[in-house]
Amino acid sequence: MSTSVNVNSLPSKLTDAVGAGSRSTDFLANAREAYGDALPEWVEALASEANRTTGAAAGKRIGYSGSVVTSVCKACYAGDIGAVEAKVRGALMGATLECPVLGEIGRDRCLDEQKKRHVGTSAVRTALFHACRSGCQHSRLKNDGGHDA
Repeated sequence: MSTSVNVNSLPSKLTDAVGAGSRSTDFLANAREAYGDALPEWVEALASEANRTTGAAAGKRIGYSGSVVTSVCKACYAGDIGAVEAKVRGALMGATLECPVLGEIGRDRCLDEQKKRHVGTSAVRTALFHACRSGCQHSRLKNDGGHDA
């Protein structure tokens, strides 16, 4: 006795997972619902980028996770929203500033440079480290006299 089974009719964990993952989130719709008429332009830019790519890809582009993108778009992000805004304005909206060491750079790069540790093998890194910690108007760091924490 032989029983034939059509393998195409059986549920597949792989197919189910792919099917579930293919449902896309409308980040812009979430942002409009969460912020209403007060939707900030930078949140709209972030949501549009997430719709164009994915939440994870948009997050990677600004140096954050996809869950941060989702939380910002739903107006429930509990972290430093100003830092996220600065990264979005620099990476996605082309906002620049005048760095005392590097000249004109993106706001997102400025924030990245502020996070870096002191490296004595590079004169530029040393100058950046001290400038970011010694009263630069763009720095989000507390002035600690230029010492590595």
